[in-house]
Amino acid sequence: MASYKVKPSKPFAVFGALVGVAMLVFVFAKGLGRDSGFLWLWAAVCVGIVGFNLWAAFSKRGASEVVERQTTE
Repeated sequence: MASYKVKPSKPFAVFGALVGVAMLVFVFAKGLGRDSGFLWLWAAVCVGIVGFNLWAAFSKRGASEVVERQTTE
């Protein structure tokens, strides 16, 4: 069974990381959900987005998914 790694292009992954940073800055600047746990949930999601996109952009094994192809016999 052959498998192929699929990864986003480097510019698209860096763009996704920049969007994640912008979302993080926005929520901290506006103070949305400061009285509840929403702020920290939002921050954790944004950090995950940034980390995943930077990993996909700069890691040699940074595939966002693996596609397997079955060989017919």
